[in-house]
Amino acid sequence: MAWGKLASTTSTVTSDEVSTGTITESKFITIMYHVIKSGTANTRWRFNNDTGSNYAARQNGNGGTDGTLTSQTSIYTHADTSGNAFGHVYIINISTEEKLCIFNEISSNAAGAGTAPARREVVAKWTNTSSQITEVDLLNTDTGDFSADTNISALGSDLTPAAAIPFAE
Repeated sequence: MAWGKLASTTSTVTSDEVSTGTITESKFITIMYHVIKSGTANTRWRFNNDTGSNYAARQNGNGGTDGTLTSQTSIYTHADTSGNAFGHVYIINISTEEKLCIFNEISSNAAGAGTAPARREVVAKWTNTSSQITEVDLLNTDTGDFSADTNISALGSDLTPAAAIPFAE
């Protein structure tokens, strides 16, 4: 399987959303993201601007007890609300099936070597069975913001050379 760059967006302003914009349909998607937080902020995900209650997840933070969220309007993945975060997402993106996702996020928690980072593992699904994901939005629904330089980058599989975005050298 060959991977190609679908999108890379780096925020230039403080905001509550960073989006890939429209991306080429791809059977498999992997996303890497880096969130720089200003105040109290969280990470949530939405696909194709779908604000309906079409998301469900099972999650575990810092090795605790599993929790479930069903009939949600987004997928919640933040490891903590104050520390900057880095994460990785794997998505199976077949148009006629629910979109299954695996999220792993780590955040700095408190500064310094005296505090371990926080982590969250999430498995989730978007229940749309009529189209593929063609936009991914990283959202904050807390009182703070995502600072400038927050980034979301997406790769897709099985892209033709014309559909892939060339890497800058």
